[in-house]
Amino acid sequence: MPPPLVSIVIPIYNRADLIADAIRSCFSQSYHTVEIILVDDGSTDDLASAIAPFAEDQRLRLVRHQRNQGVSAARNSGVRAARGKFVAFLDSDDVWLPTKLEKQLIQIASESTPNVISGTLTEICAGGRVRAIRPKRRKTREIALGDYLFVDEVQRRLPMVDWPAGSLTGGCFAQTSSLLLPTALAASTPFRTTLDQYEDMAFLLDLDRKGVEFILIEEPLTRQNDDDRPGRLGGVDDLARGGRFLEAIGDALSADARLAFEVTHLAHLYERDRWAKTIAPAFKALSRGVIGPRSLLGILSRSLMGQASQKALRDRLAAFGSLAHDRKAA
Repeated sequence: MPPPLVSIVIPIYNRADLIADAIRSCFSQSYHTVEIILVDDGSTDDLASAIAPFAEDQRLRLVRHQRNQGVSAARNSGVRAARGKFVAFLDSDDVWLPTKLEKQLIQIASESTPNVISGTLTEICAGGRVRAIRPKRRKTREIALGDYLFVDEVQRRLPMVDWPAGSLTGGCFAQTSSLLLPTALAASTPFRTTLDQYEDMAFLLDLDRKGVEFILIEEPLTRQNDDDRPGRLGGVDDLARGGRFLEAIGDALSADARLAFEVTHLAHLYERDRWAKTIAPAFKALSRGVIGPRSLLGILSRSLMGQASQKALRDRLAAFGSLAHDRKAA
């Protein structure tokens, strides 16, 4: 039996300066039975020149949107165009390590159910350095995905990932660029085009409602570029977009998970003269075990400093720590 084809869907919008690295990481995979579906979501930059070095490789196909429709529509177009048995998503500014697909396919083949989605540990990079590796804990079958992602009390009960503990940060995490799943499953669970942020969370919650099993390669095989480029939606929370997400997903989140999302992603966005609207829910979440003390401090500091300033300070501290570690090792 021939090896299954994997369709790699890469949505792109005005990222001609970054796309070559993403494509190279696909062609450098140890698993070679792949096609790359590059979905140009109405770009206005010189994408043609950026992908010209790959033009002779028949594994690369280009799907074009005449106008920008958003990342959800672009991913959905890629899934519709997919010919493979499996589909993997890769953002245009992220990259994979060479054995990513091979190890995921081996893992999926060992599962007894076809309704499975595989992820990997993800390196979070900024300024050319790895700032974090996530997630720190595994999702178990009996835990709802929303509680896994957001609820501190649930996270603390989950088993640790089998990777050097000092390398891992944060609690639980799921990154779109790490995902591999059956194409039929992705086609029956499209990304929500009504959402222009948090659409990846909604996609995973929709899969969780179907009883899909989430499995994890406990090795960092995906690299996410977490910088401050203009227009990067995932980097900054947004009050209106967060409200639309909560409305769209309805009861896919438990009451605790919904509260945790609200206080960690949205509460710091309220105006400073409305602090009661930030503080009261945050302390309520702390008292219920929905968030931990460190999360509470993070929420309050974001409210005071703003999310961008807090992230810049955190990155500087992380860079200083990495430099000190490198000097000590030398």
